[in-house]
Amino acid sequence: MSLMARIRRCKAQLEWLHEKGPLRLCELQLKALEQKAGVEARLKANPRNENARRMATMLGLALPSLPKPPPDPPVRPPPMPVVQREPPPTPVVVAPPAAPPPPKPKPPPEPSYDIPEHMQIRPVHWRERNASDVDDWDDEDSPGYGQCLTEYDVLAEEDG
Repeated sequence: MSLMARIRRCKAQLEWLHEKGPLRLCELQLKALEQKAGVEARLKANPRNENARRMATMLGLALPSLPKPPPDPPVRPPPMPVVQREPPPTPVVVAPPAAPPPPKPKPPPEPSYDIPEHMQIRPVHWRERNASDVDDWDDEDSPGYGQCLTEYDVLAEEDG
């Protein structure tokens, strides 16, 4: 930044301060007065409001005195002890013997874990390949030899 730019900026700031500085000062003073009036109104409504009391001390306002707490209720003397009379003896009643508990029910039969026949795995027998096994993929005489499965048309062989 050049020296002339700094001088121009300072000059512009000074012009603003001379023209609008007093107005800004008045705005700030009016705002402070509005805040003081709001705090005073809150203190009048509730003198025990701690936030309003704290703000009043910061703004330099006189704090109103707190209202006196209500008087303590009078202390009553302890009640006179009551003489307890013994209740008349209760007659002893002999209870009949308790009935024996009912027999335990039989447990349900255990579930069967047999797999249904259609879900059972069938045995597999492996054997070696021999010459009698015909492999359609390697058979050069078949009509689809050398063609992709999507190119091979099964119906064309039957028609022709």
